[in-house]
Amino acid sequence: MSDEKIEAIKESLKAFYSTLHPYDFYSFYWLGGIAFVSLILIILLRNNHTITGLLTIIFLSTFTIAPIVNYYFIHQYLYGTTYKLDYLKQMKFADVLFIKGTLTSIGKEEITRCYLHTFVMPPKEGFLKTLQPLWALKPIQREKFEIEQRIKNKESTEFQLKFTNFKYSKDINDSDIYIYRECFNEAIE
Repeated sequence: MSDEKIEAIKESLKAFYSTLHPYDFYSFYWLGGIAFVSLILIILLRNNHTITGLLTIIFLSTFTIAPIVNYYFIHQYLYGTTYKLDYLKQMKFADVLFIKGTLTSIGKEEITRCYLHTFVMPPKEGFLKTLQPLWALKPIQREKFEIEQRIKNKESTEFQLKFTNFKYSKDINDSDIYIYRECFNEAIE
């Protein structure tokens, strides 16, 4: 692996670590305790295959699924947001898609930075419209935008997103846009 890739990985880990809240660490401690207790019980009860199998599932899930689920729910509780798209314009004279919207904080903590992972999905109708989250795997275009602004609980801020080099022959409406919000407070240590 080249030094550039290693540095990029280090920067990504530092950025992730800076977004962690003390509640995340408490969650990791509890999961570690559950894993340790379940491992001890697996060793002690190794003759009972049913209980050992159940404890093995619990042990493995504390390292794979549980940290991701805990991180998601903790950050939804602390930094949850909703958004509303107010204006969407696909320019005909240039390859540009312009989006204006409002981001509202519904979490318990103040937000200092948000990354808006924005996906433009192909327009679908009927049953295919209900499968829209699957279209995020292969969108028309995706971009990551950053909002660096303090947003307190129950407050809103406006945002503007501009997709350049956006080429698509059909009209895009606001239901074809999905924004995954990754918000946090950098001041918490």
